[in-house]
Amino acid sequence: MRSGQTKSLASILVYKYKIVKQSGGLNLCYSIFMKICIPIQAKTQKAVLKKIQNISKEADLAEVWLDQIGDLNMETLLKESPLPLLCVCKRLSEKGRFKGSYVTQAQMLLQAIKFGARYVDVHMQMPEKLNKKIVQEARKKHCKVIISHHDFKSTPDYPKLVKIADFVKKRGADVIKVATLANCLQDSVNIIALGKYLQGSKTPYIAIAMGQKGILSRILTPTLGGEMMFATLGKVGQTAPGQISVTELKKAWSLIKAK
Repeated sequence: MRSGQTKSLASILVYKYKIVKQSGGLNLCYSIFMKICIPIQAKTQKAVLKKIQNISKEADLAEVWLDQIGDLNMETLLKESPLPLLCVCKRLSEKGRFKGSYVTQAQMLLQAIKFGARYVDVHMQMPEKLNKKIVQEARKKHCKVIISHHDFKSTPDYPKLVKIADFVKKRGADVIKVATLANCLQDSVNIIALGKYLQGSKTPYIAIAMGQKGILSRILTPTLGGEMMFATLGKVGQTAPGQISVTELKKAWSLIKAK
């Protein structure tokens, strides 16, 4: 759904928002500090930088998939980017292309930290010793570490989600990220409830129910203090199921604010 259908999509989501609010007692509120991050995938560094330039007026930061870049020069990438960068290096299990060792993966993220990344994303399965090294170096460079859990098949129940988030926090995360696939509206509600829990504990987080049945979570969790939300610039560029455009996201936020 794009352009002319944006209003319809946003209106439907606001209607669902009312249902969730009334049934779940979440007392959702609008925040003026919501950040938009647009994911960037490209095979060459030149193409990556061009894409970042194209989104620079619509996004607060760009998520760059380092594993996609064939001619990566980390120092130049970070120096020439017009936006702050969230650097990720995703393995095949995370829908990325990286096939190397965890040591090599960690080294790429450490290089990103060294040259000025605003955030790096570390998967929850990163070996503990390497995870600790990344966290330590990030502290020195004032880079925020996102430690993430992804489930591309389902969404656990709410108590399990809380346990996952608490485990991620103990690994030294500055920002907890939990992204799961929604197979029904209740899955989206559970992710939204997780956002409310993390907001109450004053823990920075990103909580996403992926897929069409999870779109509501993409709109509402940032209103509960979520660190950022991912969106596409236009019709293409989805890096996860259910991602909506910047236009759709902003429209939905404006309708919620008006309510």
